[in-house]
Amino acid sequence: MFGSIFDSKKTDAPVPDVVEERKKPPGTLLTHEDRLDILIKDASARAPPQLAELLLKARPIITPAVVVLIKVVNVVGPLYVWLFTLIYKFLAALPWDLFQAAMGLGLCFFGGGYCASIAAAEAFYMTCWSSTAQQLQHVYDDAVAMSKAQTKDDEKDEDGDGVADVKQISSSELLDRKIRIAAGAVQDPQRLSAALGGLYVGWLSVQGVLRIQFAKTINLALSCSQFVEYYVCKLLLPPLTPLLGPEFRAWLPVAIKTATKAVFVYFAWSLQEVVSAAQSGLRGGLLFSRGVCAWLNKRGHVSFCGLSLEPDQTYLDEAVGYLLAACGFYVQWHFGFGLPFPFSIVMFPLDIIEWYVRWTITADGTPGQ
Repeated sequence: MFGSIFDSKKTDAPVPDVVEERKKPPGTLLTHEDRLDILIKDASARAPPQLAELLLKARPIITPAVVVLIKVVNVVGPLYVWLFTLIYKFLAALPWDLFQAAMGLGLCFFGGGYCASIAAAEAFYMTCWSSTAQQLQHVYDDAVAMSKAQTKDDEKDEDGDGVADVKQISSSELLDRKIRIAAGAVQDPQRLSAALGGLYVGWLSVQGVLRIQFAKTINLALSCSQFVEYYVCKLLLPPLTPLLGPEFRAWLPVAIKTATKAVFVYFAWSLQEVVSAAQSGLRGGLLFSRGVCAWLNKRGHVSFCGLSLEPDQTYLDEAVGYLLAACGFYVQWHFGFGLPFPFSIVMFPLDIIEWYVRWTITADGTPGQ
C-alpha cells in the first residue's frame, strides 16, 4: 500500500497547494514529500485553528520522519515476509518429532522474553483454535485477493503515457481508488465480517485467560506502586509544578502516578520473565530431548551408548532435557532475557507483538487505581 501511494521519483517542481494538485500536467510524478505536504495542508484546513497551527509548525519534522519510515517499511517489510515464509516452510517440512524438537529448542533459549506471546498462543489454541481456524483461512483468502487486485491496479496505465496512473493522481483520489479496489476484491463481505468478528471474540477469550494467568504479576505491580505513589508525588511535585502552565498543573499528579505504575509494571514483568525463562527452559529442554529420541527411535535407533531411546524406559531424555534447560536459562540470563544481534533484528516483529499483548492485559487491569 505504501509503495503505491507514496512511491515516485524526485522532481524539481515545487510542492503544490491542495487546490493545485489536480492541475499538474499528465506524466508529472508526485514525490513522498509532495503527498505528505498535501495531506498535512488538507488536514490543517479542516482542523481547529490551534491544531492546524501545530500541524503546520511540525510539518518540517513530520514530513522527513514519515518519508524515512515509509522507505524503511517498503524495504524491510518484504524481507520480513520472505524470512518468516522461509522459516514456516522449513518447519512445515520437518517430521513432527523434529518440529517438536525445534520448538523446544526455541523455548529453551528464547522463551522467557516472550512469556505473554507464548501464553497467548497456547490460550488461543486451547480455547478457540478449532472454531477460528476456518475463519483465519477466509481472512487469508480475502487478503490475498485484495493484494493481487492492488498489484494489478498499480500497473495500470489507462492514458498510455508510460507512467502508472496511481503515481499521477491526488492523495485523496488515490485513497478512494484503493478502497474501491479492496472492496471489489472481496467476493463475500458477509463472510469476511463474520470471520473478523469471530477472531475478535477469540481474542477477547484469550485476553480473559491471560489476565487470570498473569493476575499475580499485574497485582504485584499495582500494589507496590500504591505504597510509593504518595512519596513520589511529594518528592516531584514541588520542583515540577513551576515548570508547567496553570492549565497543566492539575494533570501533574496523575502523570506522576501513571509513570510510577509504569515503572513497577516494568519491574513486575521483568520478574515474570525470570520465572518464565526457568519454566520454558525446562519445558523446551524436555520437548527437544524427547522429540529427538522419538525421531531416532522411529528410524531404528533403539539405544545410544547402551541406553535405551524409548521415552518410557530411559532417563536419558530427562538428563539431556535438564542439562539443556540449565544452558538455556543461563543464555537467557546472560542476554538479559532478550535476544543478541542479529536475532534481535529478526525477531523485532515478535517483540512488538509481545509488548502489545503485555499492554492489553495490563492496561485494562488498572481501573480505579
